[in-house]
Amino acid sequence: MPILLLLLIIVFSVLSEHFLTAVNLTNILVQNVHIAVCACAVAMIMISGGTDLSIGYQMSVTAVLMAKTISEGTLSVPVAILLGILLCMVLGTFNGLMGQVLKSHTMIITLGTMAIFQGISYLISQSKSYRNLPDSFMYLGQGRLFDTIPVNVIIMVVIVVITAVVMGKTSIGRKIYACGDNPEAARLAGLNVSRIKILVFTFGGLLVGISALLLAARSGFADSGTSGPGIEFTGITACVLAGVALKGGEGKLWKVIVAVYVLGVLSNGMQLIRLGTYPQYIAKGLIMLVSLYLSNRNAKTA
Repeated sequence: MPILLLLLIIVFSVLSEHFLTAVNLTNILVQNVHIAVCACAVAMIMISGGTDLSIGYQMSVTAVLMAKTISEGTLSVPVAILLGILLCMVLGTFNGLMGQVLKSHTMIITLGTMAIFQGISYLISQSKSYRNLPDSFMYLGQGRLFDTIPVNVIIMVVIVVITAVVMGKTSIGRKIYACGDNPEAARLAGLNVSRIKILVFTFGGLLVGISALLLAARSGFADSGTSGPGIEFTGITACVLAGVALKGGEGKLWKVIVAVYVLGVLSNGMQLIRLGTYPQYIAKGLIMLVSLYLSNRNAKTA
């Protein structure tokens, strides 16, 4: 991952004189903060053996609820943020519970809940875009500490470090890996696999809620159609590119974060050399297919 990131930086630096500048590199870092936080949630869920395709509309529900209640003066900024994140945790928990109750793969279940969350988001927003958000809210996405360090980058680093410690240095992290690698063996070893998987979706909901907050605060608005939907594909692509196993039980969080910025550099560089949005979709899709091929080949070799 680091080598691929470095190669992309070199290539786009040669192709565009505007790429390797402090302003552009800072833009890449800031613009992908919410994706990195969301990718942490995607990685945890995939490592536990699940898949959540509803994450985009979980973000949409959360962002719209926050922006609506704040812009209309219904709730104060801190209360609206807390309510939005709690709601996202509830939605994540619901996905986890459905996975255990229906005894089906969460990829199929979250296809259904994705439609439910989409409807909830549009019911809340009534297809409106909410703007005129206060500076105290947008500071979380646009502010700079000491007029230098982006606040949202600090938030991202804290969240990534905490998640990495939980996954790599604690017993609950080892249990999550065990449940994803071999659920039956984990159960026979005395682990409550169902409870652990539900908790993973709950914690994933927390991270997705924070991601929605960072996106709305950076963009300065929220609506149902653009505040989140589609991010689940980017998150899954980053995880697969980073070597997170689709079957669960494998994956390193730091590689996922590097993969997020590989995709971010790719998107930014293609824009600078005047390749629009649609070629970027093609490039990301090809990256996903190549990553799947390499992942399957490595699995057979192992």
